[in-house]
Amino acid sequence: MLWIGAAIAAILVFYLVFVRRPMRRVVALSLAAQRACDRKDFAAAVRCCRESHAAAGRLKEPHKSQIEAKIEIQWATALYRQGRMREAEDLLQRGFSHTRAAGCYPEMKPAYLVWGDLCADEDRHPEAKRHYRMAMQGEEQIGNLAGMIFDLQRLGDSLIRQGRRDEAEEAINRAIVLETQVVHEQMARQGKNPAKHRVTSWSLPDLHFCREQYEDARRLYREKVESWEKSATRPDNIDLGHLQMRLALAEARTGHRAEAMEMYTRAEQTSAREWGEGHPKVAAARAAKAALMDELVEVPGD
Repeated sequence: MLWIGAAIAAILVFYLVFVRRPMRRVVALSLAAQRACDRKDFAAAVRCCRESHAAAGRLKEPHKSQIEAKIEIQWATALYRQGRMREAEDLLQRGFSHTRAAGCYPEMKPAYLVWGDLCADEDRHPEAKRHYRMAMQGEEQIGNLAGMIFDLQRLGDSLIRQGRRDEAEEAINRAIVLETQVVHEQMARQGKNPAKHRVTSWSLPDLHFCREQYEDARRLYREKVESWEKSATRPDNIDLGHLQMRLALAEARTGHRAEAMEMYTRAEQTSAREWGEGHPKVAAARAAKAALMDELVEVPGD
């Protein structure tokens, strides 16, 4: 969500110098929507986006259409965070259609990640895969390797859920290569020798999970979950609830059912706190916990 607000703000601030008063309201409301999302007040974000879109409708072309389209995608993202899936998807369809007409489609392609996540939450994984690939193309076109890593991780997950493990492994391995490249470039900028430092990939647990090496996946996911649970700040693209769900499944697959139950509970709590009680992510955690409970009832001596 953060980069979408930044993309909108960049163009709005530029226009602000020339257009002044009408644009000031659009800028102020779009930035207010971003701040509301940062504090997870998505109801306020939706209100600000709605008002910002209405204000943008009073601007003149050629800027009006481009700004409206970008706000529609920001608005859709806030609706998705509320779990208002149909409204969010309708706005995503409209927003991307309008970006093509307005000539700003390439720069907004990374926002397909949101559409991919929406489809994944509804178990529409073939559609999610297409959207993740579009997001990855957008990030690649602007040279954002970090963004590509997140897209590849999501793509790998979608492919695993479809049983397409060879393709998933290919996506995850590419994410690992990019992670190594990004870290090495950061070290070089800091004057460090990359050859003297070991790089631990955050995508490695996904690779073990994909290969059904659940003991290794369990150990690495636990490290990753603990790290993000303790972190004071977390990037927008890190879905802690998803990681907790993955760890819970790895625990269950290795026979650690009590640990799996506890982790599903934590995933449910995280998703409710960060996405809202009505979001499909919360329902997915509850369903997984209920399924595991049914297994425990069926095997009482285990």
